[in-house]
Order: sequence, then C-alpha cells, then structure tokens
Amino acid sequence: MPFSLARGSCGIFQNSRHMPSLVASSGQYVSFAHRVLWDSAQRHISLAAEHPENSWMLHLSAGLLGAAAFEAYVNYVGAEILPQLWAEERRFFAQPQYRGTAGKFKRIAEELGYLAPPKTHRPWVGWLELVSLRDKLVHARLKRDQYRVVHQVGSLPRLPSTWLYREAPAEKVIQLMHYAEQLALEMHTLIRKSEFQSVVFGSHPFVGALGFGTHSVEKVG
Repeated sequence: MPFSLARGSCGIFQNSRHMPSLVASSGQYVSFAHRVLWDSAQRHISLAAEHPENSWMLHLSAGLLGAAAFEAYVNYVGAEILPQLWAEERRFFAQPQYRGTAGKFKRIAEELGYLAPPKTHRPWVGWLELVSLRDKLVHARLKRDQYRVVHQVGSLPRLPSTWLYREAPAEKVIQLMHYAEQLALEMHTLIRKSEFQSVVFGSHPFVGALGFGTHSVEKVG
C-alpha cells in the first residue's frame, strides 16, 4: 500500500496495527527551593571571580538570592514541623512577636525547645543585616546626594558613590551570607537531633540534592 499524507507525513501510521502503545507516567517530585536559591547564589559568586569587572553587581545578586534561600529554608522546615501554623501563615505571623522571617525562626526555635539567639549572637546579627540588604534591594529607592568638598587644585574630590556601593561591598556581602549559612546550620543541626529529624535531609541545609521524587509507568487501555 502506498504511503498517504493523510495518514502521516512519513506513512508510519498506515493502520491500527502500527499505532504506538500508550503508557501513563505518574509520581511526585519535591523541589527544595532553598537549595536551588543557595546554589544560584554560589554560582553568582563564582561568576564574579571569573568576571572582576562585574563582581560587585554579581555579589549584590548573590546576597539577594542568599537571603531568599534562608527564608525559603525557614518556610520549608516550618511547614513540615508546624503545618497547622503555616496553613494560617498570614494570620498567625501577623502577630508582632512572630512577624517576618525572624518571627518564623523564633517560633520554630520554640518548638525545638531552643531559645532564639540573643541580639549579640554574630550569625543572628549578620543574618539580620543580610535581610536589611535584601529589603533595600527589593524596595529600592532613588539615591540623591548633594556635596561640597574642599580639595587641592589638581586632585580629585571624593564624590558620592553609586547606590549601595559603599554600604554593601562584595566582601561584606560574602561575610553576611556566611553568617546566614551559620545560623541556618545551627537550626538544621538542632532539627536533626530532635523528634523532627525526618524533616531534613543531609548534614547541611543548603548543600545536597535539589529535590527527590518517585516515578512509575503503567499501560493505558
């Protein structure tokens, strides 16, 4: 029988005997947003080393991603440990003592029997600084400067800097991310020693598999 375009441009579906078999694939997949974000931050830092001319801006991006990774981690473990509270997240965490990511961290710490770090705890302070930087990046405003500098003829005055350039140099962003990592690791270690140890995977909150899942295949019809 000659091939017919009406039956397919290559003529492979001439009759039902040659129709392909159908199967259904199903399963579930869990993707760890906190690890994806942290990995993205580390890639930005690596790119900054390869491209010094873009280093500062790449570090700014890394800082934003690092802060988002910490928040994602807190939401991940919170939803697993305290699902009833995270189901009413907007209402419960609107309370002054539990507001924001810091409030969520505090509530999880309470469930673990762990007092939230004092304000002098360097990883805690450093993480709060990273959150402050994140807020400035997300809710950015125009920077205006007026200046008058007395200087010698032939010398250049110290002029106003680019927005955030002096406030958040690359070295400081790296340091703040390190503190955030330390703080997340402290909580991660506590969870691994608690009744909720099955909630977390691996010895590090941000390093390891980006997700996991199941997959099965069955015939259709």
